[in-house]
Amino acid sequence: MKLPPRGTERWTAANKAAVVDALRNGTLSVAEACERYLLTEEELADWQAAFAQGGVAKLQLKSRPRRRETSAGG
Repeated sequence: MKLPPRGTERWTAANKAAVVDALRNGTLSVAEACERYLLTEEELADWQAAFAQGGVAKLQLKSRPRRRETSAGG
């Protein structure tokens, strides 16, 4: 699965699944995913749990990303 581009803000179920897959197979670490997409560890854990419970269909639920605070002007 191809990873979504850095800075993705609109999260489709397919994009979430690609990130979860990369986390599962070690292509991407949680820290790298958080930095690359400005997501929280909690949100990634939610995606992983949802995927484990119901696959891509479970990731289709609408949720607003919880953005990490950044130290640059933020």
